[in-house]
Amino acid sequence: MILIAVHLPLIHLLPNRVRRNYRGGSLLDALDGNPAPRDGNRPEDWLASTVPAVNPGMEPIPDEGLAEVRASSGEMVKLRDLFAQAPDYYLGAEHAKRLGPHLGFLAKLLDSSMRLHVQAHPTAAFAREHLHSPWGKLEAYVILALRDEAQAYIRLGFQRPPAPEEWRRIVLDQDIAAMDACFDPIPVHAGEVWLVPGGLPHAIGAGVLMLEVMEPSDLVVRCEFEREGVIVPPEARFMQSPVDLALQIFDYTPLSVAQAQDTYKISPRKISPGEDLLIGRSQTDCFSVTRMTVADGPMNLPTHGSAMLGVVASGHGRVTIGARTISLNQGSRFFRAASAPGGEITNSGGGALEILFCSSGQVA
Repeated sequence: MILIAVHLPLIHLLPNRVRRNYRGGSLLDALDGNPAPRDGNRPEDWLASTVPAVNPGMEPIPDEGLAEVRASSGEMVKLRDLFAQAPDYYLGAEHAKRLGPHLGFLAKLLDSSMRLHVQAHPTAAFAREHLHSPWGKLEAYVILALRDEAQAYIRLGFQRPPAPEEWRRIVLDQDIAAMDACFDPIPVHAGEVWLVPGGLPHAIGAGVLMLEVMEPSDLVVRCEFEREGVIVPPEARFMQSPVDLALQIFDYTPLSVAQAQDTYKISPRKISPGEDLLIGRSQTDCFSVTRMTVADGPMNLPTHGSAMLGVVASGHGRVTIGARTISLNQGSRFFRAASAPGGEITNSGGGALEILFCSSGQVA
């Protein structure tokens, strides 16, 4: 392990692309300045991740999913190792005592060029009881951009739920027509925020760029084994658990499109000038998401008493803590240590600077 003697209050986050069982990623390439962006099998960027990716059936890549940062020596060090060297400084004493050198949530930039396979994740209660994991996988979506606004949608919940034994048959027989008949498309638009609790079947549609924030696990039951030539290996379908156990996670409650919109589309709430709460204590006790809009500046960097991950949704500017400054453009990612002193964000002009902040600290 590389030892870093200096505490870093502000860390620029490097790209951390991860393989998945669907195609996408060209918009992530463009955000990172790739002159020839294209879709492929790395459609997600895991931000400040202390969670390893689970890709059973694929050729193993050591430590895939774990974020790395550049040390002052120029060498690369895993962010998890950096947190382990100074957990109180980077994560806060209370957080470190409870969770160790782990961020406590997983955030991703996700760019789909195809509809994802229908899937569902376990609740935390199910994961604790059956999967030896303290975490399930409740998710939140912040829609950043759409390739085609008129065609963008998600699937969320069963609009016409089958009986559990019929769902088992549909999945095992891969009766895709019957599976499709269980769902209606639910339109989504840029700027919206959605909550996806454990147990709800869902699928992100094609052409969606989002910030996805979730409990820190990679547990998933995938119900479609092939889409558009992308095959989900058998090892990646049922959380490497017995089929009948895996299929117990599903919530069969009927959910109309209107009910899905009323229940799971979250309305932002202003908590201070220039700052809105997107996901907070009333949705989950695992993480919070806020949005800061800097029309002109500078503005104080919010803290909320915890480490914070920042993602620039739009605009240009810079973030400064002491002598450390990071230039910001759309797609920039940075990490602010829990014990860092106050800082500020400045808009460089050309429109509002909008930054999404993710934290394990609770915001009411």
